[in-house]
Amino acid sequence: MLMKCQKCNYIFSEEIKICPKCGADMGMVLEKLGYFPPSASRAFLTIDDFKEKYPFERVETEREAKERKEEIEFTYEDK
Repeated sequence: MLMKCQKCNYIFSEEIKICPKCGADMGMVLEKLGYFPPSASRAFLTIDDFKEKYPFERVETEREAKERKEEIEFTYEDK
């Protein structure tokens, strides 16, 4: 199917959504005509894209954090 650009009257394929001559966007015209692009030949996303790739890291609980003792050294300099 061919279509004509409403801006410059250039005739081109409806598969192109932008006029190759003047650059006018023909997307809205195609939508009004009810033209929708054909389905993709393969799925964009597969079930494998949603599988967990990395195991969760173990998170320290609040109780474990309180029980853990760390020494912190503070220095004071008198000027």
